[in-house]
Amino acid sequence: MKQGAALALKLSPLAVPLGAVFFTGILMAVMQSLGLLLPPPAGAPGPAGGSTGAGAGPLGAYRALFAGAWFLQDLGFSLYCAFTSAVLSVAAGTMLAYLVWRSPRRFQQVAILSKIPLILPHIAVAFIVLMLFGATGYLSSVARALGIIGSSSDFPRILYGGGAGIILAYIYKETPFTMLLVTAVLKRFDFRRVDTALMLGAGRLTVFFRVVCPHLVPVLHTTFIILFLYSFGAFDIPFMLGESRPAMLSVQVYDLYFRRDLANRPQAMAILVLMFLFSILFIFLYTRMSERLDIAGRRV
Repeated sequence: MKQGAALALKLSPLAVPLGAVFFTGILMAVMQSLGLLLPPPAGAPGPAGGSTGAGAGPLGAYRALFAGAWFLQDLGFSLYCAFTSAVLSVAAGTMLAYLVWRSPRRFQQVAILSKIPLILPHIAVAFIVLMLFGATGYLSSVARALGIIGSSSDFPRILYGGGAGIILAYIYKETPFTMLLVTAVLKRFDFRRVDTALMLGAGRLTVFFRVVCPHLVPVLHTTFIILFLYSFGAFDIPFMLGESRPAMLSVQVYDLYFRRDLANRPQAMAILVLMFLFSILFIFLYTRMSERLDIAGRRV
């Protein structure tokens, strides 16, 4: 108890100002979603008049969101892109980290090149995906030079079909992140367990899924939560590679707040508040579910 209090006291010079900024931002977003702290739109009464331009009452912005089908469509699209990219990144990063861990030391030194995407800004990753898979990108140019397609217009629309461009960009950016965390855990894993399982007749896939993976479960859960929630709320890559409809919620927030009139700003803040509440609920439910599955697996 004393150690925890001492640690909290040491962290307070950094935690207190950061916490104040964080919770102040949350409070301001909630108040603006209720029509407060915003100037009234031209020709419309302010909060005192019972209207914010998004619906009557302080919860008018929230009712306006669920009144139309676009919000639920964009929510489903955001969840789909975030879930798909996080699952594929965790799976690919885990497999690649395991292969690098099993490879000779000389190859492990070369595999450090896989960390290059970690230092690239997300906007640069979006440009790389755009240059590779765009209608006038490198793959299209190669296909046209080989006579596979006649012109750039014949190249398949890879990027803008169902969020494929967003998912590809996040996989490229997030797979090395998974590799970094998984590799750190594998370095503390006793390799003799793998040798023992192989000597007892277990196949390589059996060794990976029955011997190594159970040891990686905690870090895989943490990695998935981080990647899923980041992809769910990120703006840069969806802004570059997303479509106008359906769109990621972060892009809709930007559009409502900066490209529409003041009457739409409470809806933008309402979306941010709902995204924040969803993130808290997701972490809570996912953590509880993973703990129950872990207990059930130990009993078995």
